[in-house]
Amino acid sequence: MPKKILIVDDSHMIRRIVGKILKEYDFDVLMAENGQVGLDMARNAQPDLIIMDIEMPVMNGLQATEAIKSDRSTAHIPVLIFTSLGSEKDIRMAMEAGGCGILNKPISKEELRTTIFSILDIDSKGTA
Repeated sequence: MPKKILIVDDSHMIRRIVGKILKEYDFDVLMAENGQVGLDMARNAQPDLIIMDIEMPVMNGLQATEAIKSDRSTAHIPVLIFTSLGSEKDIRMAMEAGGCGILNKPISKEELRTTIFSILDIDSKGTA
């Protein structure tokens, strides 16, 4: 059964591009346009991984990550922070919120694959 990844980003273009890449690696892809929708989807869908943007309307990615990590039903889900900010302060805040890693935008396809495979403990052939 394919692993399920939730992409939470307010940019439709980013969700579409990252989703297309993930589908090439046979992941099931879910998408949310802000942190609140992402939090609700995480609770309902129980994805294997969440890719979370920081800067979003309604609920930002740090708030959503903190909420996911403090909820017993979703605390086990790794949250990979996806940002164009990338300052040391932003990285520290993302890790303090419960993020398991940081990817800076723009991202290469190979870096995305390598990071996700590592977090989900999938070997280079794509098997868990």
